[in-house]
Amino acid sequence: LPVVPVSHSTNLEGLAIIAMELALENVTNTLATIEKLLGDESLDNYVIGCLTDCLELYSDAVWRIVDSVDVFLSGNYEVSKIWMSSVMEAASTCQQGFEEKGEVSPLTEENYNLFQLCGIALCII
Repeated sequence: LPVVPVSHSTNLEGLAIIAMELALENVTNTLATIEKLLGDESLDNYVIGCLTDCLELYSDAVWRIVDSVDVFLSGNYEVSKIWMSSVMEAASTCQQGFEEKGEVSPLTEENYNLFQLCGIALCII
């Protein structure tokens, strides 16, 4: 979390919030990437299908993260863990969709980063 300067001087709750905020930033940036990729007419139908699935997964993830932050701040850590776990699963599901037919995911780095950020938040929560 060193990209956020305040992470050096905050408590555990602050670190969890920072990890969730970075996950939200990742998700919104990835949504923009997916939308751009969906405009590429050279992609085959299978890849377009995978990207469409990822678009849905990442769209749902936005609200899961926002809601997770809210319930975390209210002290409902169990629900926050469940929702962040579902975001983590979304990253894995997106990646696996491509790998099922041996395709290389154009979102590998984004999926990995989201998975890692969710894992950090979950460890802290």
